[in-house]
Amino acid sequence: MIVDAISCFVPTPEAFVQGQLTLARMEGYLEHFTPKLIEGKSTAEIEAMCVADGLRMCPGEQGFLDQLDKTGVDKAVVYNELYTTSIGVPTSTNDEVARVVQLNPSRLVGMGGVDPWNEASIADMDRSVRELGIKGFVLSPFKQKLLPTDGRLMRVFAKCQELGVPVLLHTGINWWKQLPYDIGHPRYIDAVAAAFPDLTIVMLHAGWPWVNDAVMISWRHPKVYLDISAHRPKHFLANASGWESLLQYGNRMLADKVIFGSTWCLMGTTIGTLIDEVRSLPLKDGVAEKWLGLNAMRAFNLE
Repeated sequence: MIVDAISCFVPTPEAFVQGQLTLARMEGYLEHFTPKLIEGKSTAEIEAMCVADGLRMCPGEQGFLDQLDKTGVDKAVVYNELYTTSIGVPTSTNDEVARVVQLNPSRLVGMGGVDPWNEASIADMDRSVRELGIKGFVLSPFKQKLLPTDGRLMRVFAKCQELGVPVLLHTGINWWKQLPYDIGHPRYIDAVAAAFPDLTIVMLHAGWPWVNDAVMISWRHPKVYLDISAHRPKHFLANASGWESLLQYGNRMLADKVIFGSTWCLMGTTIGTLIDEVRSLPLKDGVAEKWLGLNAMRAFNLE
């Protein structure tokens, strides 16, 4: 059983363009990852480049499903985030996520977004779960310009716990220069998990570069999981990579806590390549299969 727990945002040209424009609005991202491509360009030129990149990157709905077939992925999460209030870029709706899931409901899992600054968005969480079939919510505190412990986000977490659905939280470094670099530090997840002991929390990106802290917090709280998306598993073995504790404890007492997510559309590679890299790690018998799907099935209450 292979579950890609954070696979792709809505695979439409509009969503991919919005994703690229989001990077352009957060000063520091394009400067960090593609400095030569934006050097000397005006804001209008950079945004036009982002539109073109989004259109080029988008696999389309059928292309996305074809990749799942090719790589043998049993279930994959399609997701969105809602941060128009804080960043100013429109995003896909939870209804759009649900529409895509219906293209293959036995294989696709929808994780929706919620805007903690928007009362109507918070009120819509009930409908998203009960009518649209959304299985959880994805949030990046830095995109919301809020610490995870801020009351606006804590209300969202309380609603997720009430609805019995997980929250997938960005943890780790962010490159947006307007925000503190450590807004995604795992110490905040410790406080959230303590306040909501029945809430399943998936720490996206396993809190890198604070992986030691993330591992400790997952060990400390029964319902906190570690996702490895947005990183190449083959790099976990590099000297001083910062992933040593994940390999050590994720291969032993936390073998049931590590979740595979590809975010392949941001990685410039395929889901299959990332799966192969997990299987190439020095893991005990059966542990790779837990990482690659069994843990996500349990965390997300999938059948």
